Amino acid sequence: MGSGWVIWPDWWLVLTNAHRPETLVATVATMAKGKTGPVDWAMRVVLWLYALVSIPLYLWFLHHMGDRWGRQLPADDDLRFWLPIVVPLAAFSFTTMSSTSWWWSTEDRPFLLGRKDWRFMMVFVVALSLMAGFFGSAHRDVVAVLLTVMATTIGIAGLWLLPPALSPRLLDTLRPKKAPADLS
Repeated sequence: MGSGWVIWPDWWLVLTNAHRPETLVATVATMAKGKTGPVDWAMRVVLWLYALVSIPLYLWFLHHMGDRWGRQLPADDDLRFWLPIVVPLAAFSFTTMSSTSWWWSTEDRPFLLGRKDWRFMMVFVVALSLMAGFFGSAHRDVVAVLLTVMATTIGIAGLWLLPPALSPRLLDTLRPKKAPADLS
């Protein structure tokens, strides 16, 4: 067996815990112990593959639905031009800002919006996405709502996982955030 056999138990633990994110993160953090190794690369590959598939799909969905929604407006309405541009850009920028705030903040050291103030932006993004999907749909029925909810969930999850995927210290980023102990 090659040197890859030595890391097989680590890979098996990662694969068997993939459906439980909190256990997966704990397993990966415990196994790696601060070292960049095969587990770090496996997590990075999984996050990148998910991001490379989900984010363009979500942004295309929002662009397409924003365009179809805009076509339903009167011909002289300027929103016909702007909806396909603004809807995906707003979803991308607000979700990325919210997720970056959440991933990089602790209770004592807020970053951008902190650990709590990002929620309003995400409510706005979800509402915008659901409206674009519903009003841009050819048939406004249960199938349109389900497709919109599915695309929104997949896309927001991909955008939410983008900051840790880009982090040079991936496993440290995925560990639970604890504030430093008060030394007073």
